[in-house]
Amino acid sequence: MRARTWAGAALAALLIAGVAAAEPAVTVRAIELRQAPAADAKSAGPVPEGVTVDVLRREGAWVQLKAGNATGWAKLFDVKAPAAAGKGGGGSGIAQTLGLASGTRGASVTTGVRGLDADMLKAAQPSAQELAAFESHAASKSQAQAFAKSGNLQTRAVDPIGGTR
Repeated sequence: MRARTWAGAALAALLIAGVAAAEPAVTVRAIELRQAPAADAKSAGPVPEGVTVDVLRREGAWVQLKAGNATGWAKLFDVKAPAAAGKGGGGSGIAQTLGLASGTRGASVTTGVRGLDADMLKAAQPSAQELAAFESHAASKSQAQAFAKSGNLQTRAVDPIGGTR
């Protein structure tokens, strides 16, 4: 019986510590929470700009948020620490760790995402839909030539990597 009481108390302490670790942040734009840390994950509900949310944890370029009754994932740069929302910047705890405290988002800011690891590459599957989306951004030869002409660009011969022409 004592072992169950001890285990229950330990579990309660862990749950309380997890709740205590949440730190407030403010949405910097209207966002759509996701059920998983991925842009193509199902929606977990919208959150308007300027809403105070609780940051629960970070995974790569994503943060798990609690907004009212909804919990979901948003991109790291969609939120900032409440102090950063005003004039002073600052912040502490998880806000400093996640880079939410500065209140500035310059072009040189990174999120610390390292990219793909070997296991992710092994598990990768081709996606015809993503390839089609990628190819839809291609310019035609005439569009490319018009762009080059408008910028006074000149033709240059470039050797292919690891081969010959």
